[in-house]
Amino acid sequence: MDENKIDEKNIKKAENYIDEKDKKEQDNKQRKKALGKMSLFIFILILIGAGYGAYWVFYGKRYVKTENAYVNSSQNVVTAQTSGRIKIIAAENTQEVQKGQLIASIDDTDYKIALENAAADLGKSVRAYFNLTSNAGQIEDELISRESQLKKAETDFAMDRASYNAGLISKLQYETSKNNFRIAQAAVNQSRKALINAKTQAESSSIYNHPDVQRAIAAYKNAYVNLMRTKVYAPESGKIVKKSVFLGQQVNPSQELMTIINLKNIWVDVNLKETQMKNIKIGDRVRMKSDINGKIYSGYIQGISAGTGSALSLIPAQNATGNWIKIVQRVPVRVVFDEDSLKENGNIPVGSSMTVEINTDIINKNIVPYEREESNLYTVDETEMNKEIDKIIKNNIGKK
Repeated sequence: MDENKIDEKNIKKAENYIDEKDKKEQDNKQRKKALGKMSLFIFILILIGAGYGAYWVFYGKRYVKTENAYVNSSQNVVTAQTSGRIKIIAAENTQEVQKGQLIASIDDTDYKIALENAAADLGKSVRAYFNLTSNAGQIEDELISRESQLKKAETDFAMDRASYNAGLISKLQYETSKNNFRIAQAAVNQSRKALINAKTQAESSSIYNHPDVQRAIAAYKNAYVNLMRTKVYAPESGKIVKKSVFLGQQVNPSQELMTIINLKNIWVDVNLKETQMKNIKIGDRVRMKSDINGKIYSGYIQGISAGTGSALSLIPAQNATGNWIKIVQRVPVRVVFDEDSLKENGNIPVGSSMTVEINTDIINKNIVPYEREESNLYTVDETEMNKEIDKIIKNNIGKK
């Protein structure tokens, strides 16, 4: 019995030893497994950090990317310069027009009549000018005649005064002679003042410099210009959009008729977050992908806005409130296309979206300055107008 008990104890000890050994082995395996997972996790973190570092060094540091970019262009709103009814419409939405092309015409009947009246008034002022010159000559002749009469009256008065003092004539004759002398003096003074006034009215270095003629010329030019403005021409080449005028419609000055967009002079408004603006500068090269055709365009930054979009909006945001929440602002950046890129890939409609990638390491050295824009929409042929004025003046010179 004692031996059996001893064997059982030994067996239990042996079993406990084996169990402890197995437990230690399992614990070691679990530690190794946990250590392996930790090592793998750390290794993955190192890989992620290395990958992000490589991304930052080779891409993120140099490139700024955004999808908040849209094609834009100048929208030239064509307005009526005179009032009247639309007689001709020579352009329609989506139509291509060339700079200086007739696109609309206003009924010019009233303006032709107004021009004829202005021409008549100009001729009348020219004839009035020569009448003033002629009147000055007549008054001058009249003055010479009255001065002669004054001399005769002065001589008669001197003789009658001597005769009266000698008692040879009556007082009535003396007073009559005295009054005639004073009347002659007054007549001469009156003629002299009238001559001065006539010469002042007629005085001018040229007929073109006389105030009355100048006023008539100005009225004629105004009527001439109003007649010319009944024809509406395209201020620049482009496509017609937003046409809002129809035949027979009554229009007034400054009323919008249609809009012209020049698709050859387009740019991209890129709205960058303020946190992306650190390395952005004028001249940075830009790669753009159009959502319309999927083609890649190239260009560069031409200008950076002086304010954020919210600050330049119609109603700027009011941030001086108690419930203020910080919102990342966006700064508009203007990107122009390379001409070769537009020629190769074609024009893009205004308002279409672009995906933009800006390379802050490459600077475009040949930055094209902002173009000066001119239009012949309101240009009047002054040479032709002045010829008509000269013709009217010559036809009325010397006529009363």
